[in-house]
Amino acid sequence: MSHYLVIHTPRAGEEEDSLPPTELSALAAQHGNHDSRPRWIKTWSPDLHDDRIFSLWEAVNAEEILTTIHTYGFLDHMDARPINVREWGPADVIAAGAD
Repeated sequence: MSHYLVIHTPRAGEEEDSLPPTELSALAAQHGNHDSRPRWIKTWSPDLHDDRIFSLWEAVNAEEILTTIHTYGFLDHMDARPINVREWGPADVIAAGAD
């Protein structure tokens, strides 16, 4: 299973007062559990000056995330771009023996 960071970007010309997703509770119930596929892990809203929203998913591929987003109307007033990501940090660099 891979992790995907999805960048949700407002569509040009969309009204700012779009309605919230109507199936958000169902999405959370069906895709928010550890055994869900794809699994919606969390979502971030950076700040008031950035209209993008970021969500983290665990999935076999990007297409199953996009299908789920469409099915539940999750942030459907935005374009979604999934990017396959790999988590690493200082401990991984040290373990690899990098300088």
